[in-house]
Amino acid sequence: MESPISQTPDQSDQPDQPDQPSQLDQPDKPELAPGGYPIDPTLERRWGVAESGDVYEGAVRPHLIDELRRRWPPIGLKRQSTPAGAPVARIGLSDKWIVVPDAEVSGDNPPLLAWDMLERSLAVFSAHRLTKLVAVHSSVVAWKGRALVVPALSGGGKSTLTRAAHNAGATVLSDEYTLIDPGTGLVTGWNRPVRILTSGDGIDRLDIAVRSEPIPVGAIAFLTHDAHKANNWATISRGDATGKLLTHTICGTTRPNESLDAALAATADARLVAGTRGEADDAIVELLEMTVAD
Repeated sequence: MESPISQTPDQSDQPDQPDQPSQLDQPDKPELAPGGYPIDPTLERRWGVAESGDVYEGAVRPHLIDELRRRWPPIGLKRQSTPAGAPVARIGLSDKWIVVPDAEVSGDNPPLLAWDMLERSLAVFSAHRLTKLVAVHSSVVAWKGRALVVPALSGGGKSTLTRAAHNAGATVLSDEYTLIDPGTGLVTGWNRPVRILTSGDGIDRLDIAVRSEPIPVGAIAFLTHDAHKANNWATISRGDATGKLLTHTICGTTRPNESLDAALAATADARLVAGTRGEADDAIVELLEMTVAD
């Protein structure tokens, strides 16, 4: 009995297979953006690396790149012109609003409100991903070496009160975020331009916020604004103030221990009040006096 000389079937009678092109014969595949969209080569791109390592990509028309730099967060998002890993978020601008770059058409003349939304998006992204300081949604001004911190949500009058503080001679650190060191309780500010809403949904940008060295907290005021009422606030306990401050921390769910440490440290030696304020120009005088009171 003859032994088989091969276990491979004879393919001599099989139909010819079409020639497969070599890698050298294959055309280059276009590079794709996340989501599978062709990359728009006409856009100028910047990548921001947060302290956590997450990456945010911004892409705009080349003549808009200087404005993108101007809107970039002052802290917590290292900007670079080369890719820095896969982005977890991407943003661009059309002539009407913010868009996903490459997936949607970018514009040449974005409206100011779209720029403002882009700026907010970059700020929230980086503030959420700080790894050392704890960001609190509040305004902060410096007065005679101490900080006045006024936590509030967007639209709560932080920017108006900040402008009044500037007019009264205080040093504006931020109208958006107070940055607390959870180990010491010292604070600095998110020194971007102060934004004031104008009639017709416009926004004035006042370049009055400055970078500062960390300073101790003199007072924390949890205030709502009522233009028809006089200033009316009262001292609250440290426990109440700590709880209220925690509700305004940006990373309360992702960094709960550091957020609690920051709130406890900031309230340790500060005057703590809650209530209602009237007009900003009147309220700020009392608040600044309270900030440095013994």
